[in-house]
Amino acid sequence: HSCSEDILRQGDVIDVLKRAKEKGKTRFIGYSGDSSAALYAVQSGAFDSLQTSVSIADQEAIELTLPEAARQGIGVVAKRPVANAVWFAPENINNERHQENWNRLQKLDYDFLQKDGEAVLKTALRFTLAVPGVHSAIVGTAREGRWQQNAAYLQNGVLGQAEYEAIRAVWKERAEPDWRGLG
Repeated sequence: HSCSEDILRQGDVIDVLKRAKEKGKTRFIGYSGDSSAALYAVQSGAFDSLQTSVSIADQEAIELTLPEAARQGIGVVAKRPVANAVWFAPENINNERHQENWNRLQKLDYDFLQKDGEAVLKTALRFTLAVPGVHSAIVGTAREGRWQQNAAYLQNGVLGQAEYEAIRAVWKERAEPDWRGLG
């Protein structure tokens, strides 16, 4: 699924994946990860796709890896595109990644976070899919019927340029310099 930059640099993992592709066992190979490891994977030229974190609470990849992925023609799947929807039940947060998403959203304090949870979810999903270079997103769900709701949120398309740029402006102004991809 993912491995560190050090493991990637050793080359063994990449060699195995390339051989599997050459033998026809897979048509495409991809890397799932964030930050410098994802950048190395993209720059290696070995991968056809990248799965990386992109959301209203996790925007490192927008400048770090997505432009290079686009230059290389690599397909990008956004993971955690709705920041684990932590605004629905912050009192039930029970893992480090969810807590970090919550902490970041508190600091970012986007105006739209004052809306009801479904409106926030819609904005978050439409933002992630508006990010240049993002081709698809993995939206996990624990509730039956959620995928139909997510599809309905996108009936009018991704966020418009002005809304997208407003979210990016808040990120650039308020995000901490050490906020890396949450993996």
